[in-house]
Amino acid sequence: MMSKYLSFGGVFIALGLLLQMVTYIVTQDTFLSLTSGICGVISVVLCSQRSIHFYTFGFIQLFTYVYLCWEQKLYAEIVENVFYFITMLYGIYEWNNHLANDKVETKSLGINWYTVLGITICACGGVWSVLLHTDDTQPFMDAITTVPAFTAQILMILRFKESWYYWLFIDLGCIVMWWNAENYCMVMQYIFWSMNCIYGLTKWNKI
Repeated sequence: MMSKYLSFGGVFIALGLLLQMVTYIVTQDTFLSLTSGICGVISVVLCSQRSIHFYTFGFIQLFTYVYLCWEQKLYAEIVENVFYFITMLYGIYEWNNHLANDKVETKSLGINWYTVLGITICACGGVWSVLLHTDDTQPFMDAITTVPAFTAQILMILRFKESWYYWLFIDLGCIVMWWNAENYCMVMQYIFWSMNCIYGLTKWNKI
């Protein structure tokens, strides 16, 4: 039993929680940011471990994160998370029907789809950034972290391993966006999420 909690996954999630707590104390950020960060850490690690229980913490993180985005006037992020909510409802059904030994079965995307998705994301990102030039505080960063997220979310819900490459790109962009917004709990969350993308790739490629 002890070896289960001393596994790399257990140490990794403990590291994420520690980073959130330290950032919260040092920066004196809001409790809501801390809550969102903690739930975000737990949910993404469970997702990397192909556990359907990631949805539970994912929903809590989603609602708290939307409120933070509303405060910062990051409207594309709000739209993105509404999309997450809808797709996560389907994701519960999809993952539940493809479980083997409590782990979701994963699959791979054909190489030709990389080109198609890349061109589509670039085009949509440009259009979206123009549409966000209202009172959005960071229209360009908001756009380039939102449009790829729609693709990444669909790929993840449908159990494609390649979703982690898209998440890594998004998370790196979000580090910059939240740094500009001076919300350092969110910065630390996305730094951890970036590391988790590497962890997720290794776990989702493991048979």
